[in-house]
Amino acid sequence: MTRKIGLVCMLLIIILLAACSSAVENRPINLDEAVQAGVMATLTKEAWLEGVESARKTAVAAESQTGDDEDDGDSSSILPTFTPQPSLTPTLKPAAEHLQVPGKPKEKIDTYLTDFNSIDNADVGFTYGDNYKANIYERPFTAEEMDYRGVIDIIRVNLKVSTTWIYVSIFLAEDLPEIGEMKYGLELDLDVNGRGDYLIQSGLPLSSDWSVAGVQVYTDADGDVGGESPMFMDTPDPELNGYEVLVFDAGAGDDPDLAWVRRHPDEPNSLQFAFKYDLIGPTGFMWSAWADEGLRAPDYFDYNDRFTAERAGSPYPGSPLYPIKALDLVDNTCRSYYGFTPSGNELGLCPP
Repeated sequence: MTRKIGLVCMLLIIILLAACSSAVENRPINLDEAVQAGVMATLTKEAWLEGVESARKTAVAAESQTGDDEDDGDSSSILPTFTPQPSLTPTLKPAAEHLQVPGKPKEKIDTYLTDFNSIDNADVGFTYGDNYKANIYERPFTAEEMDYRGVIDIIRVNLKVSTTWIYVSIFLAEDLPEIGEMKYGLELDLDVNGRGDYLIQSGLPLSSDWSVAGVQVYTDADGDVGGESPMFMDTPDPELNGYEVLVFDAGAGDDPDLAWVRRHPDEPNSLQFAFKYDLIGPTGFMWSAWADEGLRAPDYFDYNDRFTAERAGSPYPGSPLYPIKALDLVDNTCRSYYGFTPSGNELGLCPP
């Protein structure tokens, strides 16, 4: 009995500490295989601690090499100022009567990913899983004080594809609040080049009924999301305009039923998006999830092209860039895939 309990504990440690993982399409989670993997690993607590410390030292060493980046002053001087470009943003059709409303997604999911849970170190004000230079953020903390916000700490995301709808469930470390100014969203990369093509986002949903209230869909008409090097940090460029075209706004747009949101009816720490399958086309896509209570600026994507590493700060203990500064209160995931077989070289792809 003691041995069985030990194996279960070992499995839980492995699952909780996985920074990112993705499932094979149409393949449900196999607990037996996970247990066997945990047993095969024979991971002791001491070995795990050594691995965590090694990862921390590697990240801190990488951040220490950012000294060549010029720190251009007070981070508070750069503020998001999202203004859709009049020459690019079409006049949205007024919201019309809804013709299609999402239903209940089937329980069997098509793919999923997990993200680092920062709640374990919340009381001491640091975390792991952040890779600023690669556009992967684990920053559910306030700037400077490092106060933890579990309602923007993504821990798991499920995706289910149906004939009409694609359903995405985002799970957080803590239950959704009754009120808040955070934004939750999905970023879709349709041509798998590292540049996001669509950003679907919503404010905090208030009901477990499907609604378009607060839901917006942006696209990047001029292809500058990601700057010169998609996903990777570039020299800050104020000329970038990120997602500058609003194509759907709470039912206004060519398709009044394009995207919906609701609180998960069965899970208090989760919200669900539903968007039309027509949005992504037949060739497959990559996707990631976002939770943002900081900048909340579609025109600032990718965020690591807006600030030097020094200005952004770091959540890693011992880093010369600690604590978090200009880029705070944000969490996103690595990218999973659907509808194609990845080569393994796709930018942002979750590790196997």
